[in-house]
Amino acid sequence: MDKDFQSRHKKRGCFRWVSRILLGFVALLLIVLSITLITGAKAKSDLKAKYPPPGIMVDVGGYRLHIFCEGAGSPTVIMESGLGDPSLDWELVRPEIVKITRTCVYDRAGLGWSDLSPQPRTAENIVEELHTLLTNAGIAGSYVLVGHSIGGAYVRLYAHKYPESVAGMVLVDSSHEEQFSRFPPAVVEFSKQYDQQLEAQVGLYKPLVAMGLAALAPSLVPVSNKLPETTRKTYQALFSDPKVLETMIAEQKASESNLAQVGAARITTLGNIPLIVLSAGQFEFPPGANITPTVIKQTEQVWQQLQIELTKLSPQGKQVLASQSGHYIQLEQPQLVIDAIEQVVTDVRK
Repeated sequence: MDKDFQSRHKKRGCFRWVSRILLGFVALLLIVLSITLITGAKAKSDLKAKYPPPGIMVDVGGYRLHIFCEGAGSPTVIMESGLGDPSLDWELVRPEIVKITRTCVYDRAGLGWSDLSPQPRTAENIVEELHTLLTNAGIAGSYVLVGHSIGGAYVRLYAHKYPESVAGMVLVDSSHEEQFSRFPPAVVEFSKQYDQQLEAQVGLYKPLVAMGLAALAPSLVPVSNKLPETTRKTYQALFSDPKVLETMIAEQKASESNLAQVGAARITTLGNIPLIVLSAGQFEFPPGANITPTVIKQTEQVWQQLQIELTKLSPQGKQVLASQSGHYIQLEQPQLVIDAIEQVVTDVRK
């Protein structure tokens, strides 16, 4: 009995010792977490103060969108970014266009400096938000709309709904409403898998952003090294806000249905307006994509055909091939985009 009692007593002592270590470890974690949350919140606040919006915040119905306009003259150039991208993506182009006419870049709801929208990220809602933004900001037409990637689909839908205000257009490797139905099945399947992987990665990253870790180390956010250093740092600071990741996921999920929505509008013409379609000459898949060279070539051919079809939306439509660029022509060959916009502005003024 004495030995049993001693054994149980030793076990209880051991359990108490282990429990104290575990409680101490939990307490330490809570302290570290609290410190991280406090310092992260301060870091986020400091970044917001350090990188304020360069333009104005405009109420569009209980929430605000950011728009930045410079320059003078007509028509007004309006630039629409690609999926999940802030207006900063145009920073190699915008300063040059400012020299010839009034030029505006803006952030869709939830991106850049803009507030989250209570509305779903449908193409129709995005177009209406832009229309309300321009109206409430007092930026009257005529417009030359410039759209990159899915932004090209949005500006076409805008011109379809408000043709009287659109005088010209430049499409920068624009998405096409039929791309998912005409691409090879292997590419469509890969695109879906890639989107799921991206969503999962962003989902893992979101808690870190919410805690403020991204604000504590903003330089870890990957940004194109082609952008000016100040722009890169601003870009990284903007990604310390959880709303940006939330919006990126929402836009990604809605991309296919949004192109279908644009297709349902049956846009067969943009009218007799100056139109330049810039198309990427280098078609690339992410590393690790199990896509055969034959399928890649088929995809390239479909993409170029879709780009040609976009030129037919106006009798004045023409295509320019960016032979040294992938999807982001405005970053890889910005002068081509600058030249295209300048040409369309000149033609509008004739």
